[in-house]
Amino acid sequence: MKKLIVPRKFVSMMPPAVGSCFRRWAEYMYANVQFSLPDSELHSTAHCERVLLYAMLMTPRIFVDDEQALTILAHAAIFHDTRRDNEGKDTGHGGRAAEYYGAFCREHSELTYSPEAAVIMRYHDLHDNKGEEAIAQEFPDSAKRVCTLYRVFKDADALDRWRLGPRGLNPDFLRTDEAIHLVGFARKLVELTRSIDW
Repeated sequence: MKKLIVPRKFVSMMPPAVGSCFRRWAEYMYANVQFSLPDSELHSTAHCERVLLYAMLMTPRIFVDDEQALTILAHAAIFHDTRRDNEGKDTGHGGRAAEYYGAFCREHSELTYSPEAAVIMRYHDLHDNKGEEAIAQEFPDSAKRVCTLYRVFKDADALDRWRLGPRGLNPDFLRTDEAIHLVGFARKLVELTRSIDW
């Protein structure tokens, strides 16, 4: 199995339950999840591992002692870019990833399908309003919680925009205070883990 790119020292500084969740899902991704663009520097395993880390770091501050929230966001992180057709905007890749995720869960009994993770994936490449409208329809009794999960995930994905270059991320577009606090860390992590120069 491929070695994780996130340095151990960063994982060791996380609360044990969160660090364990990060390692579990990162290792699961490398061992099991297939990407349409497996050699992509921008949208494959390295990107998804960093997004997973950011989501794991933000979640305990917003969803205190909520293992289900960690799992939902972990599923979204490791599958969200699996079905990209190209390195550009590729609108619709979120929907294709959600379909792959559903099929994957049906074939792998060890992975319990999360409808929340699927909707987050499906709409992560679309405008927030569109995603939140869909969430309100699909989860009328828990829309507030699922919308918060959606925003956390979109911020985790956005934090890795540093991989696009030194001006890749505009913090003004982040949705949560937790993400804003990770901006400098995310830039440093990309510098440490990206194998090509800006």
